Amino acid sequence: MVLHEPFRVPKGSQFVKKDADADVFIHLSLRVPVRLMNRLKEESRHRNITLNSLINGILSKYDSFDKILEGTKAIPLSGAFFVELMEIATIDEMESIAKRLGARVVRQTFAFQGIEFDLENLIGFYFEPLSTYSGWYSFNTYFVGTSRKLIFKHSHGQKWTAFLKLYITAILRSATGTEPEVIIEDEVLTFTCK
Repeated sequence: MVLHEPFRVPKGSQFVKKDADADVFIHLSLRVPVRLMNRLKEESRHRNITLNSLINGILSKYDSFDKILEGTKAIPLSGAFFVELMEIATIDEMESIAKRLGARVVRQTFAFQGIEFDLENLIGFYFEPLSTYSGWYSFNTYFVGTSRKLIFKHSHGQKWTAFLKLYITAILRSATGTEPEVIIEDEVLTFTCK
């Protein structure tokens, strides 16, 4: 794989910058097996996107989510297996797991990756990637005055709500040093960090 870095502009390369906040794009040359390239092309046709978009998506997922999985030594589960586990677990067991593991697992992952464990990095490197790729929840965040609101919405039932409440509270408390305010409406959890 040949990676042309922005500060060493190779002859004939073009760099595109969308706006002041966007990434600089670089030309990348790499060798892949024909079998893999054919599968990638077929997948891009199936999704009705360009091959470039597909590969960027794959690399972005690796950079944001797969590194979390590696850092936590995660074991991916099928949706059906997850549903069955939720059926046999009690709310007390789910809350106990959240209390024991919450902040510790995420702190260790951030330390392993050299990421500062603070609210902004939690949003960008943990809550948003899990929202996009894991199926745990959908996530949104915004400011209200000087407070930050984090909203988590899911469809996994009351036990998952109980788990997320304690799990996310433990993580936020550890990162900010303060207890977040939590409001629960059905399967929507809103955490306010001041």
